[in-house]
Amino acid sequence: MATASSAKAKKTKKVVKQAKVRKTAGIYTMLKNVLKWLQAFSGTYAFLNIVYWFGIITKIFDKTFLSFLFAPAWSFVGKFYVYNSSGAKDDLDFTGLVAAIILIVMAIILKSLCEYVTDLEEAAKIKDEKRQERANKKMQAKENGTLKQRLSKTEAQKVLNCQFIFLLDISIKQTTGFIQEEPLSPEEIAKIKNNFYNSILNNINMNHINQKGYYRKKLFLIYKNMNYFDEFVFYTKETLNALLHEFSRPTMRIDFYVALCEYRLTDNLKNRLENLDTIDKLGLKNDFVCTSSLRELYELLPKKQFEFISRGVYNLSKNLNVAINEEIYSLRSTV
Repeated sequence: MATASSAKAKKTKKVVKQAKVRKTAGIYTMLKNVLKWLQAFSGTYAFLNIVYWFGIITKIFDKTFLSFLFAPAWSFVGKFYVYNSSGAKDDLDFTGLVAAIILIVMAIILKSLCEYVTDLEEAAKIKDEKRQERANKKMQAKENGTLKQRLSKTEAQKVLNCQFIFLLDISIKQTTGFIQEEPLSPEEIAKIKNNFYNSILNNINMNHINQKGYYRKKLFLIYKNMNYFDEFVFYTKETLNALLHEFSRPTMRIDFYVALCEYRLTDNLKNRLENLDTIDKLGLKNDFVCTSSLRELYELLPKKQFEFISRGVYNLSKNLNVAINEEIYSLRSTV
């Protein structure tokens, strides 16, 4: 009971604190608007004072004309600047000009104050946004934790023991250079591909693989469960990069295309391989590309060595009349 009361008090304190930050930002906004209005008024009033003063000294109109508008400013200036007429013809009264200068200085000061208050307002808003962002993250983490708690041990084990499919394709392209070679025949390309695939199989741990085969002349492997995912990706990536260097020649470039997805015994293997084949054809070379469903499964693992970077949303459907839009991701090491 005491713990619940303490948690409630803490939550109330946070809400009050957030409300205070929002209130502070609102006060700064209101003050900024007032300063902007005063700045605009001072600038306009200064301009009108100059026009009025110029009209009087050039005798365009009499001093009594609209005097009620400018009398307050001129009376204020008269407290420290007193015009004493000498009676000379070219004698000028600069009271109006002094008033305009003071108003211009005021407008400049108000502008500086407005900029300062704007900075305070932005800082208060950023503080509020960061606080809100932290609150949202905590709420999301809490929801994720609750979801995991709802999973029974049997369900969690079932998810973590889900298999995954690895589909590999390689492209072989001849490059132009100082050394000219005869174009590779389809048989030679097939032989290079076959040697490359055999080298992969010889260099990776096959103990955790349930099934291997070829789909449309591309190598696929089905791994036993997600617990070996990090180890598999790390060593397979290292092996592929080493083989690219080993098989490439000055006049021949080799790139690999890898697609990964989760697989359950109830799934249609052909449909899964077809989706992975479509992902390979997107042309994201020398990268490990995964489906969003594999990412969701991977997030449930207690320890993670990789992060998923979005590569965009693509239509993975073979049927032009049916759209199967799915976000795909690249793997990046976090260690």
